[in-house]
Formats: sequence, structure tokens, C-alpha cells
Amino acid sequence: MKAVKRVLVVGSGIGGATAAYAMRKAGLDVHCIDIKPETSMAGSGICLLNNTMRALETLGLGKACLEVGMPFSLFREFDSSGQLMRSHPAPPSCGIRRAALACILESAAIEAGAVLEKNLSITDLSDTGHSVEVKFSDGREASYDVVVAADGVYSKLRQKVFGEEFGTKFAGQSVWRFNARLPAEVDGFCLFRAPSGKTLGIFPTSPETCYMFYLENSANPLRIPEGEAHLIIRERLAEFDAPIVRKALDEITGPEQVIFRPLDITLVPEPWHRGRVVLLGDAAHAPTPHMTSGGGMAIEDALVLADCLGGSESVEEALGDYSKRRFTRVKTIYDASLQLCLNEQEDALANKDKSAALLMQTYQYLAQPI
Repeated sequence: MKAVKRVLVVGSGIGGATAAYAMRKAGLDVHCIDIKPETSMAGSGICLLNNTMRALETLGLGKACLEVGMPFSLFREFDSSGQLMRSHPAPPSCGIRRAALACILESAAIEAGAVLEKNLSITDLSDTGHSVEVKFSDGREASYDVVVAADGVYSKLRQKVFGEEFGTKFAGQSVWRFNARLPAEVDGFCLFRAPSGKTLGIFPTSPETCYMFYLENSANPLRIPEGEAHLIIRERLAEFDAPIVRKALDEITGPEQVIFRPLDITLVPEPWHRGRVVLLGDAAHAPTPHMTSGGGMAIEDALVLADCLGGSESVEEALGDYSKRRFTRVKTIYDASLQLCLNEQEDALANKDKSAALLMQTYQYLAQPI
């Protein structure tokens, strides 16, 4: 007899929504909640690498992502004026707006029969050893066989169940993100390098849009004055005079168009469960974005966790197997991402070839089955 029938997923982001869908497909009764009142239609883009698309295709969601996103398989490198320096094939990927991906994942979960509720959080939970008794912010109480903490890098559930020692640390960089109209020159993953070592990344997220990002070094987390992000990003990218960059910056007229955050990272040692509460995605492992794999790792987590829980007769064995199947792979990506981050902080130009070799080595690793 199945040991798990009813699951609560806390967090309806990329990992949580995918988990809700995957577990419903595995025959489990799924309740998914999110503290936010609604799914944001703003936000940046995400690059779904080949391994992520493979996982989504396994779930039957790959085609939907390709239809609204933008597939590409090229890497191009430009100087700060927009002159092409090199171009070569890259592993097949799909750029997509985060809001579009969220819509695909949440809709799939709901259509599969998962109950998805927004503006709802946990006020208390108790693991009895046979179930997890949960109290919600609206006063309701319910019982579950397993609770999945998919509530992000600053997971409150992780803090409550695992303790403060598994919190985050600053990686030495912050990221600036914004969207723009898609220029004809951006037909793959593009990097623009300035003489100072600054690097601006761009990739398409739909036939009409692209996503731009810039990573900034600092010894301590940066704090940006409220309402000034759209002005400061112009200063940060002043030495990039490539026409497509200047045009994109001209389209930024308000602070709401720019997303800025310090890169806080964490990697929780295995096992990723305490009793019947288990971590997933950024709650368990939040890497720097240099391998563009944070969301992809969460999607793979969801696929593996659903497989482990779907037919298991033991909760402890299922959750233990999940950690064992995921930890080495996740740590490899976490370590590579952090090393790329450190290479940029040390000397981005001097370490360019070393970083490119590490990227290709890790892409090859990602191609391995999960």
C-alpha cells in the first residue's frame, strides 16, 4: 500500500508548481499554497537548458514552453560596441518569460486536479511521525502525509524545521535584470564584454522579447535607493555603447522595469528531509545564476520527488532516496556556478577561457540522465 496519499506543497513557484503537477500525475492528492495573493505577471526571463527541457518533455510540458518561448542553440560574444567577436553552437535551450512559464506550470497543476490556493500560509505545523498536522493563516487545519517546502531561498519552513544554520550567504555579486524588445542580432545566448571586465548577458524569451542581465561585484550586499533602479542601471552600463544595449536602456522609464537583488546562496547537506517535511528547489539549493540552472534543478527535483513518492511504501525511504538521487548532481551545478561567480570577481577577462571551459564541462554533465 502506498505510504503517501496526500501532500501539501508550500510555494507555487517553478519548483512548487512543477511538483504539484508531477505528483498529481503520480496519483497523489495535492494541495499547493502560496503566500503571495496572485501570480506576478511582471518579472524577468529564464533560460531552460536542454536538461530542463528534457524534464519538461517527460512531464508533457515541453511543447507548451516552446510555443510561447524562444528556442536557440547559438552562443555569441560581442565587445561593448556591438562588434561580434565569436560565435559557435551551444546546447539547445529555450528562453521564456518567467510569467509565461508560471502560467504553464500552474495551469497544468490545476488541470491535473491539484488544489492551488494563493494568499495562504502556514502558521504552525506538527510532525506526529504518522502525519503532518498543519494550521493555516485563514484558521483552517488539515493533515498531510508529506509537506514539501518549495518556498524559495529564504524558506521559512526550512528555518522552522531545519534551523538557522542552513540559512543563506552572500556570493559577492548582485544581479540587475530587465526585459526589452528582441533585436535581430540576439538569436542565441549573447554576452557583451566591456574593456573593464563588465559583462552584459542577453537571450531571447519570445519572438518579440529578450531578457538582459548584468552581474555586479561587491564585498557586501548592495542596497539600491528606492525608486532609482532605472537610473542607476544606466550608470552601471554606461560603457556599453552597442546600439541594441542603448536602445534597450532607452525603453526603461521606471524603477518597476528593473529587478535588482543580491545573490544569496545556500546548499543544504543531505538528507533534505526532517521527518515528513522535505525541501525542494531553492529551499534546498540556491546557486548563483551563472549556469542558468536554478529553475532547471527545481524542475528536476519535482520530477524525482514525484517518482520517489508515487509508489513507495515507506515515507522515510522515499524521501531518503530523493535526496540521494539529487544531491551529487545539484552540488556539481552549485559548485560550478559559484566558481564562475568567483572567476568574475577575481578577473573576468583573465579568467574568460577558464570559465568557458568550466561552462562546457558542466553542460556536458547536465546532459547526463537524472
